[in-house]
Amino acid sequence: MKDSGQEIDEANLRLNLWLTQGLVLAIAAGSSLFFLGWERTVGLFTAPDGSGLAMALLVALGIILASVAMDRYLPSSWQDDGNVNETVFGNMSLFMTLLVCISVGVGEEWLFRGVVQSWIGNLWTSIIFTLIHVRYLKKPLLFISVFVTSLLLGMLFEREGTLWPSIIAHILIDLVLASYLQFTLKRRKGKKQ
Repeated sequence: MKDSGQEIDEANLRLNLWLTQGLVLAIAAGSSLFFLGWERTVGLFTAPDGSGLAMALLVALGIILASVAMDRYLPSSWQDDGNVNETVFGNMSLFMTLLVCISVGVGEEWLFRGVVQSWIGNLWTSIIFTLIHVRYLKKPLLFISVFVTSLLLGMLFEREGTLWPSIIAHILIDLVLASYLQFTLKRRKGKKQ
């Protein structure tokens, strides 16, 4: 049984996550329609071709492998985010994890790639994207990881001209890394028992 303080923290973090992602999605939709108009907004979501999907998988795979390698071979103190990811995803069902990852992938890519990057380019968008991940600002490895991931997702959007490859890559990255975290936590619990 969990400590009630931990349950409150977990519940509050998840509530904040859903509220934040709802806000991101609303801002993405509103600003996309306002700044880009209906036709350009719809154009952001054109279906990718096979090479776009292949590139999305390749980018996602590269980021996932690099993240797992950092987790396995670099000091854990370099990657400590204050246990936020463990608290949010640790006990989450696969279905809820998938919903969160889809929400984050669609909302963040639509806002940052589709709207912001269309105005200020990939470099500045990646800087802003990295800065809003406030909890990583004092962790150079995490800061650089988020920045490089954002740059790669931005390059994917620029190359393909549609949001779907960057959305798919973002969802896959988050889903696989959240599942990896859950697996790692379960394995640790099993060794302690």
